[in-house]
Amino acid sequence: MKMEKKDLVTSINKLIKMGKLELKTQGSILIYLLRDVSSTPSTKGMGQEEKIVYKIIEESGNKGIWVKEIRTRSNLQLTQLNKVLKSLESKKSIKSVKPVTDSKKKVYMLFDIKPDSSLTGGAWYSENDFETEFVDILGRQTLTFLQRQRSHAEVQHTDPLAAQRAMMCDIKQVKNFISQLGISKVELEDEEVKQILESLVFDGFAVRLHTLGEGGKKVTFYRAIKNQPLTSGISRVPCGVCSIISQCISGGLVSPQTCTYMKEWLEF
Repeated sequence: MKMEKKDLVTSINKLIKMGKLELKTQGSILIYLLRDVSSTPSTKGMGQEEKIVYKIIEESGNKGIWVKEIRTRSNLQLTQLNKVLKSLESKKSIKSVKPVTDSKKKVYMLFDIKPDSSLTGGAWYSENDFETEFVDILGRQTLTFLQRQRSHAEVQHTDPLAAQRAMMCDIKQVKNFISQLGISKVELEDEEVKQILESLVFDGFAVRLHTLGEGGKKVTFYRAIKNQPLTSGISRVPCGVCSIISQCISGGLVSPQTCTYMKEWLEF
């Protein structure tokens, strides 16, 4: 039976969230790996209540689940549920994660699952604090890389069109450059590199271009602007590189009115 492409994508995403599959890259190719089942904690030896809670948490995948929802689904009293959660944590079967949107609360997920960036804030946050200096350094280094590419292209090519093509950089090239610098303690995701590049576009330091690649697929490139603006703009605003900006709405759980980082930026 042949599976439709959209159904296959849905199934793969579900398995990734459940921690059954790992997504890795080999060059520009995406690879899906089946997680080692033997490395996943077994429910063997757990009490009945622990098994119930464990299964509920397992289903939440890499976004985790609130205590309130676990309590509702398990029908356990809060006191008993806290005992079960503490027991599972001591066995390293589960772990708690404090979301950057609300550090006073915490969600639970399986111990060996990497939390979704919407919880941790990705590379831009360290212990729930926005790394302003780190973001600025990455922005400056990325801009330097784009400017260098532009200078080399202008020297090596007399044909304007050939020069423009040579000065264009994609996300993969920038990601490799940042990796070689060794200034990031964690490996940046493509989306995080894109956020840095987009902030340069918004500031007027770079432009975004689209071309058709193999199979007619749209490929995005960036290149430095020759006449740079005197001052930067949106990259210095927390929104410029916020990994959860898509969830930010006025009056919502994540909002400009309640954003600690926006408040600190305005008071700076």
